[in-house]
Amino acid sequence: MPPSLFAFLLFPLLLLPFATCNHQSQAATSSPPPSNGTTVYDLLPLYGLPPGLLPDTVTSFSFSEEDGQFVVNLSGPCYVEFEYLVYYKPQITGVVRYGIVSQLKGIQVRRFLVWFDVDAIKVDLPSSDYIYFDVGWVTKKLSVDQFITIHSCRSNGLIDVVTNATTSWFSV
Repeated sequence: MPPSLFAFLLFPLLLLPFATCNHQSQAATSSPPPSNGTTVYDLLPLYGLPPGLLPDTVTSFSFSEEDGQFVVNLSGPCYVEFEYLVYYKPQITGVVRYGIVSQLKGIQVRRFLVWFDVDAIKVDLPSSDYIYFDVGWVTKKLSVDQFITIHSCRSNGLIDVVTNATTSWFSV
């Protein structure tokens, strides 16, 4: 294959906004949530993160102030439509520090009908209008505005896949 043809075929792959990379995470050692009625939605802004990173179906969470490890439990799997369709597993784990969630497990994003793991979520310090999602070796910059409000969770993302595919097919 000529080099120019090879580069032509490889270039679109490099433009994919997301790629996967598996990272091992440590099990979260957790303490009970604060007894003063603090919710996970209250806790996120204390770490410089918008409360709308998680859907409205959180049933419980635990957080270790010692090392930042957390576990968030949802009432079930769900999908939320942001700029991209996001899938939340029933349990989400990771490590939170000011301005960043790392070692993230349990959140995926769909791009081109393929699901990719979100490994980390970061914000600028000092804060700006953007939030960054690390998906493998790719970082996607999005407007933070769409994560300010807490979104309702849908139980089925297949409806969006079929709707988007149908719309794309008939708009050609």
